[in-house]
Amino acid sequence: MTSCDSFLDTKSYNQINSGDAFKTVDDVKAARNGLYYDLGSYRFCGNYVIAIGDFAGDISVADGSSGHFVNINNYAISDATPELSDVWQYGYKIVNNSTKIINGIDALLDNPETTEAQKNELNLYKAESYGLRALAYFHLVNIFGLPYGVDSNPHGGLVLMDKNAIEPEQNVSRSSVAETYSQILSDIDNSLAAYKLTPSKVNQFYFNRAAVYALKARTMLYMENYSEAITAAQESLDLRVVKEMKKADYLDMWKSLTISDEDIFTIAKTSDDNLSSNSLNTLYGSYGGHVSPGLVGDFTSTDYRLSLIDTTASSNHPMKFDGIESSAATSNIPQFRVSEMKLIIAEASAHLGLLDDARAALFFTAQRDSQITSVDDLPSTQADLLAFIAKERKRELFQEGQRYYDARRTGEKLTIANGKYTNFDVRKFVYPIPADEINAGYQCEQNENWSDNLPK
Repeated sequence: MTSCDSFLDTKSYNQINSGDAFKTVDDVKAARNGLYYDLGSYRFCGNYVIAIGDFAGDISVADGSSGHFVNINNYAISDATPELSDVWQYGYKIVNNSTKIINGIDALLDNPETTEAQKNELNLYKAESYGLRALAYFHLVNIFGLPYGVDSNPHGGLVLMDKNAIEPEQNVSRSSVAETYSQILSDIDNSLAAYKLTPSKVNQFYFNRAAVYALKARTMLYMENYSEAITAAQESLDLRVVKEMKKADYLDMWKSLTISDEDIFTIAKTSDDNLSSNSLNTLYGSYGGHVSPGLVGDFTSTDYRLSLIDTTASSNHPMKFDGIESSAATSNIPQFRVSEMKLIIAEASAHLGLLDDARAALFFTAQRDSQITSVDDLPSTQADLLAFIAKERKRELFQEGQRYYDARRTGEKLTIANGKYTNFDVRKFVYPIPADEINAGYQCEQNENWSDNLPK
């Protein structure tokens, strides 16, 4: 890719030729499998999107001697930062290919020779494609756009594709953040509509119905639509059929490649497809990434989740991605978990003043601290409850890439870069659109003056 390549110029990276790619259901299935491969790439949700969520926040600390993710951790970034360029490229790869798959599916559904069994399979793939496109949009807008409700810039969101993929050398323009969120919700609705048309089901290694509702719940939380966030999270939990995990099972699930009772949607990895040196495992392993003393201090000694951090190491080594016994580089990568849905219900209920509901949902994760034996041990006021939930999200979701995005949506000011910068208002910060995209000449707008809000 040259210095003036646009990632939106489909000639640059798109393997799907929409003119003749989808002649059969098997063609669609192969392309759908490609979406999952791209999603699980280290350039997107297999590493970088997740790592940005912790290393740009106050959870994780990069090791300067290895150099890996130090630029993100220290905010020593530019519009040529490779990790940001890769996220943009692979996010739009998923968006563009999803759009072409959906169009290919519609053509096959309109074909009178397509059987009912084939239509069931096609509607399943259509539901997944809409869901994955919504997920890609969600991550992209939260990296390259300001938080929902903060930015009135009509071009502060994403370049959107609805019915048609972007053609090579086509001029583009970014939408607003609000318009991007509307597209995400539209894609979610279309995914759920397609799921209603098929009896086919998929497990938690695929973007199943519960995962679509989980994405809706997270999206609604970010939009501060708390009633809808609660409803969607509960729908996700009802579909997943929640089972509380015992301590041993919870701790052991991080060392297993099987689907756990916590998983709603997880990226599956194997010893043959484990991202190796580009994995989160390696980032937190031989590359020296570790968690901050501040995170460790948020745990009590009676919280068994603290045993997922080796505090006896020279630095605080987190162990969610330490791999399996036969392969230290191999771990599944959770994208949505049952515990996150419970925490969404807790936070949204607290904002609505439904404090009993909030405590009931919160207890699901909080009881992992043995000092908390009932809801009566949880805070009783709205302010204290919301403060507890913010820390509980850190305790439960550390190393899973949510902290930076949480602080941006809530306005919490952070101490980052291992204490180098304090009181950083991350809510005002947005990453630049990659220079390759801007310089390609297809009129994609830059985030103006983005560097003015770097930490100082």
